[in-house]
Amino acid sequence: MKTAPGPGHSTINHQPSTINHQPGNMRMLKTFHRPLLGIAAAAFSLISLSAHAVSQYKITDIGVPMGGTYFHAEALNDNGTIIGFGNNATTNSGAFLWSGGTFTALNQLSYVGGINNAGTIVGSSAGQAVALKQGTVTALPNLLGASVSSARSVNQAGVIAGTSGKQAVIWKNGQVQALGEAPAEGMSQSVIAINDNGVVLGTSGPTYGPGARNLLLWNPDGTVTELGEPPVGFEPSAYDLNNAGTVVGVSQGIHSLDPVVWRNGVAEVLPKLGYADGEAHAVNDAGLIVGASVSYSDTQGVATLWQDGQAYNLNDLLVGGPGPFNLVDAIDINASGQILVGTGWGGGDYVYLLTPVPEPSTYALFGLGLLSLALVRRKPSSAAPNPVL
Repeated sequence: MKTAPGPGHSTINHQPSTINHQPGNMRMLKTFHRPLLGIAAAAFSLISLSAHAVSQYKITDIGVPMGGTYFHAEALNDNGTIIGFGNNATTNSGAFLWSGGTFTALNQLSYVGGINNAGTIVGSSAGQAVALKQGTVTALPNLLGASVSSARSVNQAGVIAGTSGKQAVIWKNGQVQALGEAPAEGMSQSVIAINDNGVVLGTSGPTYGPGARNLLLWNPDGTVTELGEPPVGFEPSAYDLNNAGTVVGVSQGIHSLDPVVWRNGVAEVLPKLGYADGEAHAVNDAGLIVGASVSYSDTQGVATLWQDGQAYNLNDLLVGGPGPFNLVDAIDINASGQILVGTGWGGGDYVYLLTPVPEPSTYALFGLGLLSLALVRRKPSSAAPNPVL
């Protein structure tokens, strides 16, 4: 990557007579620029650090709805809003939204699948795909001949992905559109997620009985990409994709489960912190991956962060060190690096929200501030030049 000229280069180019014929000024310029170069170096270091340093996290207890006994988290948006299932004093089991410490019952939905930054929530009600936007529930149309449907994911443009009957679909501007050809008899499709580029992650395969389901990416241009087989295992599953098309999931082997990431369609197995099994559940646009390193045989494990190919126990990254609880699973991660975690498998038991400290933008903003200071200070002085001796 090209780098901009360092502080002072424009002064040398634009004032050659001062530089060439005022040796006293040259000595002053060199001396003056040393601290500026140091400031610039520190600024670039902090900006780089914001992209590569492993964060520590402060922890927020999500709790349970008023009068309830549990909350099972499903998804997290970039505003830190959480959706999931739980109960309260009047509801045995239902959909809930958590935001800023407050739970809101989503009585209109029997299932919640996804939420975008505008607060649109998608899911289903009584077997019908629905979208909840600004308090209003809208039933999404089915494909001709389909009697059941479910919405699984919604992107920032408001495009919704899910299934109608046994076929993968998207809903755009209130209209339903099939993805590719209808599955053959005995086969079905499912949808996992849609990214902001309109790429839909899903599966296709036998509805019942033996036979692997293929992992697919339905692209906006109508083409379909099949994800490659992992180097280990024989039955992969996927959970999430980001806007770069990176997919994360798990590969099932005879004796173990392995966390897997697909980049450009090629699968790579992630480390498991010494545990027998692992699963990768979510990935953000910075490439941070979260999930779990576990041993299902004895139900031991830890919530895991993968960054730059390295695995980290999230319990060890908490401010002040591990708490009196054990975070065993990471469910989702947003663009700010906030991580939704639980003390039970799959977002169950007790749920917490981890927030990076300092937040990733803090290093970058401070670094940009230092760089701005350096650029301001490099402006040539209007004072009279030193006399030539």
